[in-house]
Amino acid sequence: MSSLLLALHAYFLAPVLTIFFWAMLVYVLLGWLLVANVVDNRNHTVRSIYSFLFQIIEPVARPVRRVVPPLGNLDISILVIALAIPFLRDWFLPRLFLAIPF
Repeated sequence: MSSLLLALHAYFLAPVLTIFFWAMLVYVLLGWLLVANVVDNRNHTVRSIYSFLFQIIEPVARPVRRVVPPLGNLDISILVIALAIPFLRDWFLPRLFLAIPF
């Protein structure tokens, strides 16, 4: 059973977490570019990409924001999630699946 869980991790959970990590990176970079007026917010493509990423990331970031409040104007919830994803993907989940006795 643990080999099935490890396969599930290797072929589904790890890629999903990796895609989410990269989506968060694009979301943060696009937010910075919008604030610095490098990218125009009136561009429909930019707005739709940012809106899509916001809809994916915000449900995960909202509970973290309740626990980790912003420092001034700096929202560190995305940083906490970005640090947690590799920990979960590379260390915690594989060890958890190996520890399940079946």
